[in-house]
Amino acid sequence: MTRTAPGSGHRCGDGRASGTPYPRPGLRGFSLLEVLVALLVLAIGLLGLAALQTRGVKFNHDAYARSQATYLAYEIMDLMRANRARAPQYVDQEPDPKVCACNPGVSTDVANDMCCWTKALDAALPSGNADLTQPNGKGTPHDYNDDRFEVTIRWQDRGSKDPLEKQQTWTFDQVWRP
Repeated sequence: MTRTAPGSGHRCGDGRASGTPYPRPGLRGFSLLEVLVALLVLAIGLLGLAALQTRGVKFNHDAYARSQATYLAYEIMDLMRANRARAPQYVDQEPDPKVCACNPGVSTDVANDMCCWTKALDAALPSGNADLTQPNGKGTPHDYNDDRFEVTIRWQDRGSKDPLEKQQTWTFDQVWRP
């Protein structure tokens, strides 16, 4: 088999155009290695993006739970403020949200207010519970030195199996002055 001069456009018997250089032995598969490294870098980047997205969803849910706790604390404080003469009675009420009957149309009944509020707490927060306390002791409706109330709301963080492991606690206090 005879070869033609480079650049003459004739083909050689091995199927390559004449003048095409033979690949050097050390460079075979180099472009495949570049592709594999690029895929590895891309995979690490996508894993980082997935982790970032997962943490963002968790933090968003935590913020939602905190805002629900804040809303519920202010709601019970507003109910107590609206029924100021009976505010100390709210501390004594501990209704079971699965048993009590809530009637939103009744606005001055302490038991009904607490029932509706504990149902809302149970619905809004996972494993949510609350304590209402009057740290200075029970006061009279005209004894404004004892009109301080605290609401402590606890709930379980999402994804936790142990109820005490990841429990969030928020305490709100309110002092009423005439």
